[in-house]
Amino acid sequence: MTFARVLGESGLTKVELARLYSVSRQTIHYWAKVGPPREGTHTARMAESITKALLIAVDRRILPLSAMAVEARRSRIAKMAVTLGNLKPAPIK
Repeated sequence: MTFARVLGESGLTKVELARLYSVSRQTIHYWAKVGPPREGTHTARMAESITKALLIAVDRRILPLSAMAVEARRSRIAKMAVTLGNLKPAPIK
């Protein structure tokens, strides 16, 4: 399960991914170039949980989203952000 796969297969923009991960667009860009956050941190554990959930959505063909109006897409992303924000962080390894 990798962030790179989410980035490539989800069909989501970096801005949308930033909203879903509750980080800045620049952070998403950094993760895409350098890699995920330092292992064991709360941010890394949350990113792991969110990445897992997004990959499940990709595998179930929920993502990428079908064509829709801009406002409908924003609303859908906002709902996804709330759901993903309520996930528990991955366990400490």
